[in-house]
Amino acid sequence: MERRHIFGGAAVLAVTPWLINGKDANAQSADFEAIKTANQAFYAALSARDLKAMEAVWANKPYVVNIGPRSKTVLVGYDAAVSKYWARSFDFFSQITASVASIAQVYSDGKIGYVIGTESAKLQPKSGGDPLTFDTFVTNIFEKNDAAWQMISHHGQMIPN
Repeated sequence: MERRHIFGGAAVLAVTPWLINGKDANAQSADFEAIKTANQAFYAALSARDLKAMEAVWANKPYVVNIGPRSKTVLVGYDAAVSKYWARSFDFFSQITASVASIAQVYSDGKIGYVIGTESAKLQPKSGGDPLTFDTFVTNIFEKNDAAWQMISHHGQMIPN
């Protein structure tokens, strides 16, 4: 008798995440893939130094946040700060190579999603000299706007050598 209660409780716990989110496993898996695709679009825009592509990746909202690995302050608002940050970065560096090194976790509740992991970057200043090469811990947060997942926060923190 007691064994059935344990088994029954385990079954309820196993389906609870989908009941709470109101999503089935297929919908959640589709969100995970769409979030990973949006995440990859961020790195493609960054590596291409493409402001138009970066604009498509980010939600144009006053509450978006960017904290790059070289940031000295939190940038808030797409028009007010984030878009200007990317324009300055693309003007300063002649080449940017950034990519996902590893993904530790992808999450979505159907409206908000995130990717946590590490990224690798190589930045070549236009002024010459040696490129800046580093790895960062990264958290990229996305919001579902209509059918598109758009970035609302990027936080990259250098991993100490």
